[in-house]
Amino acid sequence: MNGRQALHSGLGRGATFAALLLIAGVARADAPEAPMIQPGLRASAYSLTVSGGVALGAYEAGFLAYAATTSRAAGVERMRLLTGASAGSLNVLLTVLAACGEETPGPTRSLFWETWIPVGYGQLFVPEDVTPLGALSRTWLEAQALRIEASWNRGLSPACDVVLGVSATRVEPRLVYVAGGRLALPRMEEKFALRIQGRGPGRLPRVTNYTVSGSTRREPMLVTDAQGEVAFAQVRDLVLASMSFPVAFPPKALATCAAGATARPGVCLSTEAHVADYVDGGIFDNTPLRLAVGLARDGLKPSKEGGAPRWRDAPEPDGQRSPTDVFFTFLDPDATEYPAAPRQREERPEPQLLTMLGGVVSAFIDTARSKELALLLEEEPEIAERLALPRRHFPAASAPLAAFFGFFETAFRSFDFYLGMYDARAMDQEAAAAGLGRFEPPEAEGADWTPLHCMRAVYDGLPGAEAACAGEALTDFRVLLQVSLDQLYVVCRDAGAASGPRGWRNPHCERAASGEAPPRVPGLSPKQWPDWRRGAQETELAQTLRLLGAYGFHFRDLGAPPGRDDIALLHIRQALGHAVQKLADAQPGDGARAVEFVGKLVADSVAYEPPRTSVHLVMGPALTELGVSLGTRAPAMPQGLRLSGALGLRGLQRVFSSAGGEPFALAAVVGPEFRPAALQASLAQGRLALRGGWQFSTRKPSAGEDCHSAGVSACSRPVVQGLLGAAFLERLRVQVVGEWYPPWDGHRGLWSIAPGLGIELSP
Repeated sequence: MNGRQALHSGLGRGATFAALLLIAGVARADAPEAPMIQPGLRASAYSLTVSGGVALGAYEAGFLAYAATTSRAAGVERMRLLTGASAGSLNVLLTVLAACGEETPGPTRSLFWETWIPVGYGQLFVPEDVTPLGALSRTWLEAQALRIEASWNRGLSPACDVVLGVSATRVEPRLVYVAGGRLALPRMEEKFALRIQGRGPGRLPRVTNYTVSGSTRREPMLVTDAQGEVAFAQVRDLVLASMSFPVAFPPKALATCAAGATARPGVCLSTEAHVADYVDGGIFDNTPLRLAVGLARDGLKPSKEGGAPRWRDAPEPDGQRSPTDVFFTFLDPDATEYPAAPRQREERPEPQLLTMLGGVVSAFIDTARSKELALLLEEEPEIAERLALPRRHFPAASAPLAAFFGFFETAFRSFDFYLGMYDARAMDQEAAAAGLGRFEPPEAEGADWTPLHCMRAVYDGLPGAEAACAGEALTDFRVLLQVSLDQLYVVCRDAGAASGPRGWRNPHCERAASGEAPPRVPGLSPKQWPDWRRGAQETELAQTLRLLGAYGFHFRDLGAPPGRDDIALLHIRQALGHAVQKLADAQPGDGARAVEFVGKLVADSVAYEPPRTSVHLVMGPALTELGVSLGTRAPAMPQGLRLSGALGLRGLQRVFSSAGGEPFALAAVVGPEFRPAALQASLAQGRLALRGGWQFSTRKPSAGEDCHSAGVSACSRPVVQGLLGAAFLERLRVQVVGEWYPPWDGHRGLWSIAPGLGIELSP
């Protein structure tokens, strides 16, 4: 959605938590001068939708934590609806607790921080918990859910009356019968709707399924007690199911009932429920905004007192349009106030089947995840007038590796949390400047707020940035700030070069599009300032790690010293490889090899890692070789340097035939092997080797005879070899060995070139 949306100027100081979200300045790239306020629009209730974001859930958490801190005092009377998918489902649940539960001392001591910042790869990958259907573990998440439940059990405000919508995906489709039961339609995407009503401090909130049998969304019901109330354990399992990204996490089992298929409406007893496995809700609906609009249309009714609309006791699907006084906010960490990185322009390649299928699959995934949003805008295009979309102003640290990068370093998630706070603060400032209430920033002195002060000073060019960012505690934070600026200037410069400045409401982007270089973060003093531009063949991950290393980032969680981005990348690859191997080992039957092969290809696409040990058998017209290559993971060893050894056989024709030929000889050689990083990929791997040793010949030369007359294998003597070779898919090996036999014991020096073809295996 592009376009600046606004709220009615009469919201005033009483803006609630959701109102503060909705008054976000939503930029429109092609019309930055559009007015922020659209006269005549009045908001009586608000809805919040949060998309999935993998590790960028930390950014969402920071945004929501800051918004909750600034708006909590206004109350929750107008917040009515929250929907989420995947990581967004967890964040909307935390939002309910932040808005309706106990007040926390500040954003960095909130449940948002305590849930997102500690959870890294070390907490998610537990080798003994790997199952055939998932490499990661829920153990830490389930333990954290106990902290969330403790806050839940302390009660919610009696003014809190919200509906929580969550999307999930069934592993096996559910058949939905239509046309009088004559037509069966498979359904994998499921929408759940729960009504949450606070009962005050010390009392458990009331949670009920908010659906009826006539709903076009056909929401299933979670298991309830005899009074129709849903326990927190069921809510927890629903959120975990919505977050169960396939392959990463195993499916989560949920017991549900179909609305209208139970003995009592709204009651789903465990004896009536059916158990099914669910995975990530973001697969088919990563933006459950259509769910929010449908729930508002079916469930909200105007208040008789003229205040915020109230929920009906049960939804009443009537097919009418959604209420015009409900405003919707959609928080998506991928929505940015700067252009996406432009794709490299290449000549149209020759048509290939695999290339076409890969493009179709990629487009299918993107289309499926945004399908519901596209359908909503087709059904009710006027929703765009009541839709606010906050934008991320700077690149996030967790963004590379499809937003999985953030799980490898706590500092990445912490930085993104503060980046979310920065954007929420900027939103509140814009709202106040537009006359939508008074902005009183909650920041104070202290370690909790120092990173935000530094970020604002650098991004906004405020005086005193050097003092705000000083101190050893912010060493890595300063590096991440600089990398974020560098990456922003790269994409904005490229976009400006392609089409000229477009009026992005981001001053830094405008400067970059005009050809300026990124500013330097005060207090950052690398040995040599790197080239901030991205190389022609450099990926986002490669550029990020290169810049982090050049600026001296300390990869603490990855166990790499400051500046050693090469070791950090190796450890990321090793972590992924270990997870793939454990997942393959957990497979029953013949599936292990296939999972290992495909998983290694995926992991090698991040960074190729050669096997620790490989053996090969290569045959050629002159030389047959049986060899081994041994690698090491010692940080002190140069990357790509290995030890190789081989036994070379010459004259096999004389051994296995009476036809004679070159004398039989065996050469034992050993030496260093080097595999340049530029020649390593999942499909092909190049190598160079220099080896030396001794050749043992079965022929004994006569006195005074020169071995030259009988061939290179006619004498026992030293040999030096240079090897140039390559392996394809770590299986097929081709090589050329150049040999030099130096002068020895009165015999002249000899040389030979021996090509060969064979196989390479990893034990």
